[in-house]
Amino acid sequence: MVTYAFVLLAVLAIASALAMILNRNTVNSALFLVLNLVSVAGLYLLLQAQFLAMIQIVVYAGAIMVVFLFVIMLLNLDEEKMLFNKFRIGYLISFLLGVVVLGQI
Repeated sequence: MVTYAFVLLAVLAIASALAMILNRNTVNSALFLVLNLVSVAGLYLLLQAQFLAMIQIVVYAGAIMVVFLFVIMLLNLDEEKMLFNKFRIGYLISFLLGVVVLGQI
């Protein structure tokens, strides 16, 4: 029974990690990260490490993910994409100035 639970949690952890990396929506990626953290906590429970499992859920899946989601929601990525299309020449000039400064260093 423990073997089946381990295989299920391991497959869930790997699948959620791949879904987190391959997903284009940042909010969905953060939710897949929560699923990954919960499945890793389940693996800790299988190892009889209850304290680590609870810390994994409370600290990482709870507190840190709230901060991640707050930052994701705070950033407005659509405006940044429009800004990038608008000021291409400014980015080119700043890159060239950065290369000059780096060359002088």
